[in-house]
Amino acid sequence: MEKKIIALTDDDSNIRNALERTILKHFDNVEVKQFASTLEIKKFLLNNPNAINLLILDIHFGVGETGIDILPFIKQTAPSVQVILLSAMEKTYGESVTEVAGDMIFDFMSKPVTETELIVKVRKALRTQESSLNKTVQDLQSQNTLLSSMLDNKQQSQTGAGRMFEEEIFNKISQFNKVVLSPKKNAVVLGQEIDVIAFTKPPLPFTVLIFETKYFPNAKLIGSANEDTKIIIDGKEILSEKRRNLFEQTDNQFKQVSKKIEKILKENNFNIRDEFYRPFIQTFAVFTDSTDISGLDLKNGNRYTKFLKAKELTADLIIKTVFASPKRNVTEQVKNLILENLTK
Repeated sequence: MEKKIIALTDDDSNIRNALERTILKHFDNVEVKQFASTLEIKKFLLNNPNAINLLILDIHFGVGETGIDILPFIKQTAPSVQVILLSAMEKTYGESVTEVAGDMIFDFMSKPVTETELIVKVRKALRTQESSLNKTVQDLQSQNTLLSSMLDNKQQSQTGAGRMFEEEIFNKISQFNKVVLSPKKNAVVLGQEIDVIAFTKPPLPFTVLIFETKYFPNAKLIGSANEDTKIIIDGKEILSEKRRNLFEQTDNQFKQVSKKIEKILKENNFNIRDEFYRPFIQTFAVFTDSTDISGLDLKNGNRYTKFLKAKELTADLIIKTVFASPKRNVTEQVKNLILENLTK
């Protein structure tokens, strides 16, 4: 039988080693891989999306992003991986685990973990991962990797090419120094990862800008928010599958940012139902220039999401879009609250 791969991600090597010893004591057909940071596991999954069966992931790493922060990335990059969150700070992170992690994890364990609890949960997770349902998810993941990749160039890393496009868009936005304030890459808002998030700079009306990159070079896209999206290359349909990240992902990002803004205002005694005081949110789905999006029916999509090519993303477009937005009376106090707290 093919070995099962279990990944342990924790900044404490003593904890990783203890977990590994216990797992190998009870499982013969298992290989354990150790990672000391969220960055290490993200890099591994990016290059090996189907390699890991189970990930035991610590929440707190001292500084930087947490295990909860990277869950959207994990589920998007390697959706068949079962994730068990691990933490010695259940009181601190308990609410985030229940409200944010949700269906993205298989289970949760508090440190120190007993041998019995560890083995029972590992065994259940591996069995679940073997089920027919997860086989289907794994097949879909392979399709998603193809669609998100560099479809016309076999020489480069498929996933890496999409990341290069994301970097290209971020660099372009960063140069709009008279329009955009504080662009951030891969911002996470209430568990939703956003490729780039930025804010308009005065004297423009204060607006939260969300940018989602869509890497489909030399492909024609056909579909709408309410039907499957077809991807056609050289006259051949590569796949016909509802693509969450064409319509639904931008809509989910809009909703999560809106929800976070409401939470920030409520915590600071503003009336969250008074839209007049809330900044406007504008989302942009940016495709490669060679992507043909003329076949996309955008009428039923989020009215505040623009679908465009990379070459169409200009400072002038942002200015026109923002000034066409509904008028809001965003005070300096509200503006600073959003700037300081939205991507925390």
